[in-house]
Amino acid sequence: MKKRLPAIIAVSFLLLYFISNYMKQSPRTEIDYTTFGNTPVHLNGRIQPLDSVARNALLGIRYKRSFLNDEGKKTSAIVWLAEVMMRPDLAHERPVFRIQDEDIRSLLKLPKKPSTRSKVMIALVGPGTEHFYFSFNEIAPSLKVISEQAQKASELEDAQRSRFQKAIIQLARALSNYTGLTQSLHHGQVASFSQEVKDLEAFAPEGIRAVNNRQIGADYDEETFNQMMSIGFLYQGFEQSSNLLTLPTIDSNGEFEWNKTSFLLRQVLSQGQASEIVRSYASVVDAYRIEDAAAFNENVLALHADLKAVDPSLVSDAGVEQLFNFIEPFYIAAAGYVMAFLAVIISWVRWPDRLNQAAFAIVCACAVIHTVGIIFRIYIIGYAPVINLYSSAVFVGWGAVLLAIILEALYKNSIGNATASIIGFSTLLVAHHLSTTGDTLEMLRAVLDNNFWLATHVIIITLGYSATFLAGSIGFIFILMSVLSNRIDKGIARTLGNMVYGIICFATLFSFVGTILGGIWADQSWGRFWGWDPKENGALLIVIWNAIILHSRWGGFAKTRGIMMLAIFGNVVFSWSWFGTNMLGIGLHAYGFMDEAFTYLAAFMLLQVMVIAIGAIPTRFWKSQIG
Repeated sequence: MKKRLPAIIAVSFLLLYFISNYMKQSPRTEIDYTTFGNTPVHLNGRIQPLDSVARNALLGIRYKRSFLNDEGKKTSAIVWLAEVMMRPDLAHERPVFRIQDEDIRSLLKLPKKPSTRSKVMIALVGPGTEHFYFSFNEIAPSLKVISEQAQKASELEDAQRSRFQKAIIQLARALSNYTGLTQSLHHGQVASFSQEVKDLEAFAPEGIRAVNNRQIGADYDEETFNQMMSIGFLYQGFEQSSNLLTLPTIDSNGEFEWNKTSFLLRQVLSQGQASEIVRSYASVVDAYRIEDAAAFNENVLALHADLKAVDPSLVSDAGVEQLFNFIEPFYIAAAGYVMAFLAVIISWVRWPDRLNQAAFAIVCACAVIHTVGIIFRIYIIGYAPVINLYSSAVFVGWGAVLLAIILEALYKNSIGNATASIIGFSTLLVAHHLSTTGDTLEMLRAVLDNNFWLATHVIIITLGYSATFLAGSIGFIFILMSVLSNRIDKGIARTLGNMVYGIICFATLFSFVGTILGGIWADQSWGRFWGWDPKENGALLIVIWNAIILHSRWGGFAKTRGIMMLAIFGNVVFSWSWFGTNMLGIGLHAYGFMDEAFTYLAAFMLLQVMVIAIGAIPTRFWKSQIG
């Protein structure tokens, strides 16, 4: 029991951190934001809860999934979204737009905000980013300027745009998304949404009669006709501005479809009355505006009941995604991988057995959490786990962590724990940065809409990527530890060499089979097995490089040190094939283009080359004598 105590304590600490983070997800107010956040809507080609809409929208605007309230406390995104949709007068005062580009701030004549940190904190960690945030009201006087500058920048190819032009386009998009959300539930031109519904129902017969009479040349009331036209123009603008599809309906053919809240006008004109869902939405909006928490909570429940009447699974499926948001499995796993790495580092100095056991327990717990997150994503999207660049980062890390756990269970030398924690954290960090581009549970491109090939080609080749990355990471650790410490002896070096050899065998097999399966899929989808597409070339490079490593070992051209250096360069080949080909922006496989990652990719590659250069130092100068 004493031997397992550090592992139990470590896992318990991770569990407490998970519980603490989960409890912070639900705002503790009289208004039931949690239930409101579980309301399903249709956006980006899929049904999702308002909680996801809030998190993704705020992330795209503020680069964070929370904001600071009037007291300066971190507050959930759903609170911000509720204000944006129902009380935009309050939301307009929130400093949520992050503008770091100095040229843009100067152009918009934005005030220079002082840092909220103390002088000591500024000296230690810098002024922070809070003074880069501005409210909509501060930006509003310059909306025309932003639109003009963004229009000019959009006429250029992305490669030709300057830093300022890219930033102004990004700000214009954020403002467009924001203003669209303000028009998602109600246009805001009248105080009471519920009263507006009643007035429309009462006025509709008279208004329709005036329009019809004018069309056939009969006598009509001009004032009534003009009022009907004004309502039509109002709702036309309402429909064009809004982002969300909020009204699920069953059409005359029994087909399920989604419409915007502005569909209310067509409902009233065609059916004489609004649907129960619209009435519930109207009651929710009015209750929020007058700050009646009890009425708001009651009407949200009524809204959910109306939605369930259309399709019983709508609210429950949205609840699954909301639970996924609350759990934040990838964030918790990333934090756990950091804990595991710290335990490994300390184990190399003190208490090696017990701390390594603790690190192994944490890594295993993180792998479980990592797996739970992937299962949630599979359930929500209804597809195999890898559908875009974000999910590939999550899956590559997951596969490498599982392989590293197997290695640690077999060899118990802490290298498996170290590589698992490094790869797990780094890939989830990459995924986090990729998530700022939008909804990571996006609708699939048509060519990818094939679960069989997603579950075979994509998974197999991604596991090959995972193994290649794992081998390179072990080589990375081996070189640094051998040169900088005396912890590596001949026996350990031989063991690590065998580990890398086994992993490269696995990587070669899976990369090769995955590439062949990809060619078959390409033949079915595009009519050719191979087209020398950048992504296809990248996959082939990984197979070739892994084959070179194997032949170098089999032919005796490279010993342990050489194999490790070759494996490290495999990280360069892997990272280029995985990310670099997307940055070219060409080819049928360029699904995850993001040129802003180029600096990080180049830095990663340079780091690998530097470690290879260190490994080229004659072994007599190494602290560890590996022979």
